[in-house]
Amino acid sequence: MILLIIYTFLKKYNNQSWIRQNLKICKFLKVNIPNFLVSFLIRLILFIPLLSNAQNLQLNYKIIRNGNDIGWMRLEKNNVGNNSDFLLDSEIKTKIIFPITVFAKETSTFENGKLVYSSQIRKTNGSIKLEKQTRFMANEYEVLENGEKEKLPFSAINTNLLCLYFQEPIDLKPVYCDIQQCFVKISKTTDGGYKVKFPNGNANCYYYKEGVCTKIKIMHTFYSAEIILNPQTNGYANNK
Repeated sequence: MILLIIYTFLKKYNNQSWIRQNLKICKFLKVNIPNFLVSFLIRLILFIPLLSNAQNLQLNYKIIRNGNDIGWMRLEKNNVGNNSDFLLDSEIKTKIIFPITVFAKETSTFENGKLVYSSQIRKTNGSIKLEKQTRFMANEYEVLENGEKEKLPFSAINTNLLCLYFQEPIDLKPVYCDIQQCFVKISKTTDGGYKVKFPNGNANCYYYKEGVCTKIKIMHTFYSAEIILNPQTNGYANNK
């Protein structure tokens, strides 16, 4: 009941300071509540609607090459209000001439549908091979890699490769590739997939069921592989 009263005052006096709100609340309740406690309760009330709208989706995949299981990939999407955070972790263990372990981690943050931050890190046998960050600052995108900064010519990036795991690109609009710092085209394939071809000649083909990516075919210059969804370890989690 007290939280409801405070919430009512907050909506009415949301443009006033915490102390002035405290005085009005205390006067109404005829009690003396410390300013720090009222501030805490108000911030808690402001945060509750965000929690009620929060949603988490996790996708787990296995990586197959030549019929052998060579690794795993995990994706996570967290929605809070109009903001979305994406996370990708993967590990591949294989052998060409000698054993190779490749670890990758990527993140992306979208605010109101616009990319504001992304990062990519790749390690091969423990050595960092790629470390890149993209930030939206002062109405432009800035890329930091190997201690050097570069400005991007794009005013807005609304979708990137991580988004393709959670949303089928039915409209075939170009998608941003953070690693190669360019938009790449999407084309429909005869077997129902969506092909993304990169400037270096490599390509990925994405397949969907009910809007979620269930398989990716990797077509690299030197190898091919498949990433297969493991449906038993995936699902939504509503934070309510």
